[in-house]
Amino acid sequence: MEDRSSRPKSSPNKTPKPVTKRCISLRIRLREGPVQLASRLGIAPSTVHRILTVARLNRLSYVDRATGEPIRRYAHDYPGSMVHVDVKKLGNIPDGGG
Repeated sequence: MEDRSSRPKSSPNKTPKPVTKRCISLRIRLREGPVQLASRLGIAPSTVHRILTVARLNRLSYVDRATGEPIRRYAHDYPGSMVHVDVKKLGNIPDGGG
């Protein structure tokens, strides 16, 4: 007896890549929900939601309002690894210093 993976060897009903790419591009461009996108694409809303979840676009808060692009966050290996820079705006400094 040997342990083996429960992952299927094939997925014959997997959503085609062109449909997945079109779903993601419509989400970024139109910023519509799964129900509206599903009616445009002709697939089930649950399938659209799964595609958006895998692409990390399932919430509109994950998408920048101005550009429609996904918000990218920095990930660090351990706490404190990020470099902190303090920037302070000062008033008008005359030539030669203040």
